[in-house]
Amino acid sequence: MTETGKTVVTAEPNAAELQELEAPSYSPGQLVWRRLVRNRTAMVALAVLAVLYTITIFGSFIEPYDPAERNYAMTNHPPMMPRFVDEHGRFHLRPFVYGMVLVDPVRQQWKYDLTKKYPIRFFVDSKPYKLWWIIPMKKRLFGVDPPGRIHLFGTDSVGKDVFSRCIEGGKISLSIGLVGISISLLIGMFMGALAGYFGGWWDLIIMRSVEFLLSIPTLYLIIALRAYFQTKGVLGFGGAQLTSTQMYLMIVIILSCIGWAAQARVVRGMVLSIKEYDFVTAARAMGASTLRIITVHILPNTFSYVIVAATIAVPGYILGEVALSYLGVGIQEPQVSWGIMLEQAQSLTTIKNFPWLLFAPASFIIVTVCAFNFLGDGLRDALDPKHRS
Repeated sequence: MTETGKTVVTAEPNAAELQELEAPSYSPGQLVWRRLVRNRTAMVALAVLAVLYTITIFGSFIEPYDPAERNYAMTNHPPMMPRFVDEHGRFHLRPFVYGMVLVDPVRQQWKYDLTKKYPIRFFVDSKPYKLWWIIPMKKRLFGVDPPGRIHLFGTDSVGKDVFSRCIEGGKISLSIGLVGISISLLIGMFMGALAGYFGGWWDLIIMRSVEFLLSIPTLYLIIALRAYFQTKGVLGFGGAQLTSTQMYLMIVIILSCIGWAAQARVVRGMVLSIKEYDFVTAARAMGASTLRIITVHILPNTFSYVIVAATIAVPGYILGEVALSYLGVGIQEPQVSWGIMLEQAQSLTTIKNFPWLLFAPASFIIVTVCAFNFLGDGLRDALDPKHRS
């Protein structure tokens, strides 16, 4: 009851409002993670990528054989499927593989030898090798007792294990994507920030360079840069004979040189808007240096785009390396990548008679590219400020 004699009725909060009041507060990062977790497709893609990168990191230990090891007695051997049930229908606790014999040396046709079973053993002895090029090792994750062999994805025309080569090739193909996108994003953010913040001649020169790069067909530009770098030299090396490390660095440089343009254009547009915000004006009024304004106040506000752009752009770098190696101007033997494996399996005879040589690396490429795209879509939805928590 008030002084005027009127009764004031206070409405009680409903259940939805009470739930909102009692809900814990989350940081922006926690909100993004909660939205991402709800996206099952993105989480599956993240799990797949985690598995792929874990396999490649510990690849030398997981590979049953040296990827460069040749066995001319096992050429074009078909894939071997681990089994738990034998030919008599009996179940075995330990998986095993049947031996195989070559029945037609001309057509390279094999058949199972049901009299020979080789149980799959774990942490088996092998030839000495180095894990991460540093740690000496003599154990492999799995294998079978001699004289048995286990080739999960079969072998190629000189008897190299395709499964081991797929893992070894992933070290090149997957790492090129991450290294290349890291370099190109740094260049793109830096050039885009300069163009957007300073404007004038900076903006004119950088944006015309971006438009020039984007106007050239990417594949032709990659091949032209590769030929130029190999002839003239880059980073202190050149000439026709390049080591595997030099070729790897060359591919990374080429992909980074052409990959920054699209990112720079988008970052430039974002910087044009962000630099007019009140907090940037306040920092400028307080005497903050230009470098600090750009690196501390402006560029962090572009990270939502940068993260999504990086995730979606990585497949392009992987496919770029694959295309170069497939055309014979990328990574070369004795180094191996998924592109080299595709190049070696491109003949019609190979595809018809030994399809596993094509399907094995192609499957890894397809799975990796799809996983990055699905994860990028999930991150884009999670970082959308209009998305409800």
